[in-house]
Amino acid sequence: MLSLLAQYILFHKSEPSIPAVEKASVAHGLMETADAHAGRDPRHAAELRTAALAALSTIR
Repeated sequence: MLSLLAQYILFHKSEPSIPAVEKASVAHGLMETADAHAGRDPRHAAELRTAALAALSTIR
């Protein structure tokens, strides 16, 4: 029983919660949305770019 529990914990500990590729695609999507909003709402575009940079910094 203890061995099964240890295997379960090690399996879930070893897999990352969100892959780096997925985080990069989130940042890419935020940058594309920021580019789309740049002409209409520059402040919102700047916030989206900041969020994209924050998402990229969590990859490391």
